[in-house]
Amino acid sequence: MEELMMVLNMILVVLLSISLQAFSQERYSDLRIDCGASNQTPTRNPDGPISWLTDEKFVYTGENQLLRYSQNFSTMNSLRYFPDGQKNCYFLPLYLRQSPSPSPLDTKFLFRAGFYYGNYDGLSKPPSFNLEIDGNFWATVTANSTSNNEPVYHEMIYMIKRDSAQVCLDNIGDGIPFISSLEATAIDMRNTYRLMENKTALLLHSRTNYGANNTIE
Repeated sequence: MEELMMVLNMILVVLLSISLQAFSQERYSDLRIDCGASNQTPTRNPDGPISWLTDEKFVYTGENQLLRYSQNFSTMNSLRYFPDGQKNCYFLPLYLRQSPSPSPLDTKFLFRAGFYYGNYDGLSKPPSFNLEIDGNFWATVTANSTSNNEPVYHEMIYMIKRDSAQVCLDNIGDGIPFISSLEATAIDMRNTYRLMENKTALLLHSRTNYGANNTIE
């Protein structure tokens, strides 16, 4: 019996090792996460070939919550909130471009985080908390109240130094942090923001669609 248990344990360790190795090799140049969604099937993006993934592979803390009413933005119909801990983080495995030389090039990514409160907790009191990337301050998130039925987005262009990035929500004592969506999209660094220095990040100030008749998020 003991020998059988030892064999089963060895098989379990091997399977776990293979699973972790497969996950560690899965990298993304375009990553879209529907935070808190429970659907195991990726949601197809109607505007392109990129699918929205559920977030269970990228975060190990927090709790899922579906909103009471469906929103026009499908990725805003759910969220993940973090009632425990000072700081909770998403680990994003990303594709790092390689240069012809032995040293890797820094790769620019457009990061976008979305937040829709929707009074999910019934308190009618949107929280405020800090958003960080790789330990660096990104933004202070203040979610809209239920009277303002619009998501809040924070966006930045940032150079990753390795084949991953860590996006964290930091509790500052003003309500429970939450997040609705998280995106990371690689940018062609040869032709875009060429004067951007390695130790800087670009935060979105505004985006204007000149000549348009309406506004699209």
